[in-house]
This record gives sequence, C-alpha cells and structure tokens, in this order.
Amino acid sequence: MSQYTPTTGIITQIDWQTSDPAQLGCSLMVSFRSMDQGDIHMIVNGSTYVVDNRQLKVGDQVTFFYSLYAPVPLIYPPQYQAVAAVHTPSGQYATLDVFHQIPYNSQLTNPDDTLRLNLSAATYRVLPNGQPFGGALSGKLLLVLYGATTRSIPAQTTPDRIIVFCSESQ
Repeated sequence: MSQYTPTTGIITQIDWQTSDPAQLGCSLMVSFRSMDQGDIHMIVNGSTYVVDNRQLKVGDQVTFFYSLYAPVPLIYPPQYQAVAAVHTPSGQYATLDVFHQIPYNSQLTNPDDTLRLNLSAATYRVLPNGQPFGGALSGKLLLVLYGATTRSIPAQTTPDRIIVFCSESQ
C-alpha cells in the first residue's frame, strides 16, 4: 500500500491559512471538491511540491497527494496537509509512489501491482528542480504523469514525465 493517497477534483476556494499568526501568509487553505471524497480542505505551504510551480486557481482540476501517516484533525470537511499538487486536466493522471523494477524485464511496478510503467526514450525524467535525472528509477519515490492506460491487470502506461525524488526521507 502506498504511503501517499491521491484525490482529484476542482478547486472551489483559496484562502490564507490563519491558524498560526507567526505563519500568516505562508500557507494556503485550498477548498476542494474531490471526485472521491466530496468537500475537503488541503493545506498548501512551502514544503508542498507543485508541479511546474504552477499557481493554483479556483476552477482548476488538480490532483493532491497527502500522506496516510500524517496526523489529521477530526473535523468536517476533512483537512489534509498536501505533499504534492498536480494540475490534471481531463485525460491526464498522476501517481506518487515508490516503483520497483520487475526482475525479468525493464518495467517498473508500484507496490500494489496496480500500475506498470513502460518506459520509452520519450519519457521525460527530471528531478524536482527541473534538472534531468540520469540514474536508475527503481526504489525511488516517483511522481508519474501519464495519460491513457491499458485495461489489463496491472494497468500499463507509458508515462509522459517522471519526477524523481532522491531524498532518503521517503
């Protein structure tokens, strides 16, 4: 099971997070209508990775990722600390997970064996700062951006872009 859970939906409102006066202006409270959870709030701060540093706006369709292991207040609507945010217009998908190489070929699969990556020369591989990545992808935390998948089990896709997080704090 992945440590990071995605939720996709439409941003309905963005406000400054004001619970800590010392941090005023450093965090956003993003109200969000999720396709799978209904109304939720996502806290977006300086440690949240936003793909392409794209500004979040009301009406954007976004996939947020949050950690299953992070503490969550027992309130409604639920409030999660966003780890990553990706603009995902219709037909675009994202996943954040540690992928491992299948022993008998070069494909990568997630731990749940629900998604298999078929890498191609056209798959853009970068670090979070936009610099190219040239190492092995297996065992690293990957933010995978992709389009269509097969209907097989596991689903297979050729990613458009892979953002590689090399830190030890996975």
